[in-house]
Amino acid sequence: MSDNALHRMSTGVEGIDKMLDGGLIPGRPYIVAGSYGSGKTTFCVQFLQQGVRQGERALFVSIDEPPAELRENVRFLGWDVGKIRILDVHPAAKAYSRRVSLVEVAAQRAVGSLRDARADAKTESMKQMSPDLSPQSLQLMLKQELQEVKYSRVVIDSLTSLKRLSGEGDDNDTGIMSLLRFLSEANVTTLIVTDLPDPTTLEPEMFLSRGIIKFHRLMVAMKTERCVSVEKFRGSAHDPLPRPLVITKSGVAVDADKKVGKTILRMFQAVPLDFS
Repeated sequence: MSDNALHRMSTGVEGIDKMLDGGLIPGRPYIVAGSYGSGKTTFCVQFLQQGVRQGERALFVSIDEPPAELRENVRFLGWDVGKIRILDVHPAAKAYSRRVSLVEVAAQRAVGSLRDARADAKTESMKQMSPDLSPQSLQLMLKQELQEVKYSRVVIDSLTSLKRLSGEGDDNDTGIMSLLRFLSEANVTTLIVTDLPDPTTLEPEMFLSRGIIKFHRLMVAMKTERCVSVEKFRGSAHDPLPRPLVITKSGVAVDADKKVGKTILRMFQAVPLDFS
């Protein structure tokens, strides 16, 4: 680990900090991409929890999961998440409530049935039920929140759902670009969760974000394997190799000194990407 570690923000995962040459550069927006069950949301809560332990203000912007469901999902880790604030921005929420801790907040939106819907039906249902959420409206809500509370760490989960809610088009891309610029100018370290992108399409957030951390869940020889890779990290050296990841009772753990298996490495080498 270099002297840069003195000027870095810990992610809460020692192995990922080592891959990032000491941690994240503070005050920048980063993309956390991953497939279902890869550990990306757990990592993001771990990132916020690390800030709370250090006396920082932390905000979780919830689009995907009801707050109570999120609470249950991280309860097994034994974390004290009472000081993490949550902003439930889904338009179907019965009330928009700030200053409520993750532990105390109750689920305020009824979207559970959408989880079992087909992808196209789910997207259409989300549009019909909640036409008011867009990158622009989210930016306005965050602007108000950040004016009232000085957060140093923010997680937005997820950009994929935000896109489904707001629809496609140039206005959507422009809104996302504006949102990332706003977060950078606000000097808040932000993790923006998204699904793994289509390798044939370059989404605006991929080249505008200051870094991309990817979580992978793979089936190798009938066994689930997880690993993490740093696809981009502007302004810093970083480990370009995928490293093995496990989800333990204490959260995400990464061995930055261990190589992944040859089969997994060949999978990565088959799709070279450049988001510089």
